[in-house]
Amino acid sequence: MNEEQDVSMGICGKVDLESILQQSLEDIRSSAETKALLESIINRSPAVIFFWSAEDGRPVEFVTENVERFGYTKEDFVSGALLYHNILHPDDRGDVLDILSRSVEEGNDQFNCEYRLLTESEDVRWVYESTLIERNTDQSISHFYGIIFDITNRKLAEKQIADNERDISVLYSAVTLASESLDIDDLLSEILMEIGDLLEIEAGGVYIIDHDKREANLRAHIGPEEELTSRISYAKEEDMFKNVADLPKHAIISEEVVRKGSRFVARNNLTFYLYSHDKVVGFVLLLTSDKDSLNEKNIKVLEHVGKHIGIAIENAQLFEKTQGAYEDLRSIDRMKNEFFANLSHELKTPMISIKGFSELLGEGKFGPLTTEQKRANDAVVRNAEKLRNLIDSLLYMSMEKEGRYRYNFTTVSVRRFVLNSIEIARARAGANNIVFNEDIAENIPNICGDEERLTTALDNILDNAVKFMSEGEVTVSVQDEPDNIHIRVKDNGIGIPKDEVDKVFNSFYQVDGSLTRLYGGTGLGLHVSKRIIDVHNGKIWLKSLEGFGTTVHITLPK
Repeated sequence: MNEEQDVSMGICGKVDLESILQQSLEDIRSSAETKALLESIINRSPAVIFFWSAEDGRPVEFVTENVERFGYTKEDFVSGALLYHNILHPDDRGDVLDILSRSVEEGNDQFNCEYRLLTESEDVRWVYESTLIERNTDQSISHFYGIIFDITNRKLAEKQIADNERDISVLYSAVTLASESLDIDDLLSEILMEIGDLLEIEAGGVYIIDHDKREANLRAHIGPEEELTSRISYAKEEDMFKNVADLPKHAIISEEVVRKGSRFVARNNLTFYLYSHDKVVGFVLLLTSDKDSLNEKNIKVLEHVGKHIGIAIENAQLFEKTQGAYEDLRSIDRMKNEFFANLSHELKTPMISIKGFSELLGEGKFGPLTTEQKRANDAVVRNAEKLRNLIDSLLYMSMEKEGRYRYNFTTVSVRRFVLNSIEIARARAGANNIVFNEDIAENIPNICGDEERLTTALDNILDNAVKFMSEGEVTVSVQDEPDNIHIRVKDNGIGIPKDEVDKVFNSFYQVDGSLTRLYGGTGLGLHVSKRIIDVHNGKIWLKSLEGFGTTVHITLPK
């Protein structure tokens, strides 16, 4: 190679080296610019990047400058003056350490958790940490590389949503209880439990005001009962609840110092009145040492709850009064039934004697009777029988209502008791021109029942048919149906007005209840019949057309 070639090669090599160096410098410059750009982006982002060593307390080897968002500087950590462990909220420190230790022990490469940090000014911030775990070849921990996000706003929003849901739940429960519960004690106990979920209370009670006695009585409580006065009395001159317009519509908060063991502590009392329409029915007293829970929003919720409780209390009080009146009426009804039972027993003995001696007279046991005497004696016998039936019905009703009547269920021949009732009705019809027709098959099956009571039921129906006509026909038919025995009593009497048909089975009901009515009776017959048929798991109903007659239907299970 000649000299010119050597020079040329040297120059080319130098040129290539310079270009390579130049390119390297540009790459370095570009890398530095990229790094600076990345650092700028990171420092403006919500993410704070930490590199921790694996030593106790996680000493910080690197942290981005945007750690200043928590009030600290990069140097506070990198210099070792501050450990990351120190800025964790004391209540969360143990949980974070447990998550970290468990992730390391289980061989995980990453862990995520949410917890609270304390800023340099002692403010609380919520953060989300996502950290990679770097291990050495022997699987020991080398470093932790983590990203910290400030999620305080999200946590506050979640708390706001949870608080709103809780408030809505408390209001919904209050409205539901107010609309459904008529038991004051259950209502108030449930409401106090709901309030306990809303506030951190030590004790609470609901007082109901007795305006007549001028006192407020503790009706329900939560927490130690000794914390609350059971009764608050006031003089007539200082009726603090009389003028509703003068009472505050908002909650009242007062503070007092009370003794707890060997020390004195401050306690807050919150009182809100319970209104219903234009009067105050009571008030709620709550005791709490957590002043933060007595915020405006919670108090507004309580005031709304108070409105519903007040109305519910008044409704429950009205219900209690109604129940009391109902019990009084039941007591009167029981007294009436006892009176009927005693009266029936007292009347029954002489009635049996009257009927017995009248029958003996009619049979000539005491000598022959003239035609007029015979007619008069027959009238005595008929009316004695009617009176006996009335007494029997009254006695049956009183005993049955009290549950003291004992039915005698046996095998009953339907054909027999129906024919017996027809014969009795035919005798009662007497001289009236009434024809009785029978349509009863010989092979009608027997049923299980109380024959005496079933006979009474059919007697009453036939008596009604005869009573309302001086002449005509009564047809009694019995049919064997798949599940029932069907008895029909059809007459062609005066019938029943359409708007009265549904009432005829009521006790003491008469279509014509006036004192000038044409037909007698007490209105007990059909009511007694229905009760007897009901006891036999049967059904009774009627069809009637005014002016054309009535058909009564009875079905009895086989």
